[in-house]
Amino acid sequence: MGDSTAVDAVRSAVAALNDGDVDGYLSYFHASCGRWAPGFAQPLTLTDVRDGFLQLHDAFEGLHLHEDLLFGDERFVCARWRLRGVHVHDYLGVAPTSQAIDVETCEVYEIDRGRVVVSWVYGDVIGQLVRQICGDEEKA
Repeated sequence: MGDSTAVDAVRSAVAALNDGDVDGYLSYFHASCGRWAPGFAQPLTLTDVRDGFLQLHDAFEGLHLHEDLLFGDERFVCARWRLRGVHVHDYLGVAPTSQAIDVETCEVYEIDRGRVVVSWVYGDVIGQLVRQICGDEEKA
């Protein structure tokens, strides 16, 4: 059995992101899409998501979102991701450390007509990232 259209959309979005095309990534998301993430009382907007990914691309060389697992049906997709890169520029006030990151996360996407309409992030992405670049598990 082949992948669903929804799975293909998420995979294509991430391919654009891995090519450094943040706007191409976001083109797979509906304009009103909210991204629910731990620690935030309201969902992140696409503007928030765009700004976050641009900061990541600026701060980490070789930034790549690796697909560990991706499956779904025509409406929902679940993905386990691994974000990798090397810290080469300031990020969240932390000077470059040349430290490699390997951040695990899980995300669930709701898809309507080939576009993500809402997503839920599971995992402490920022906490993992800061701990790794600071080299201290107690800092985040």
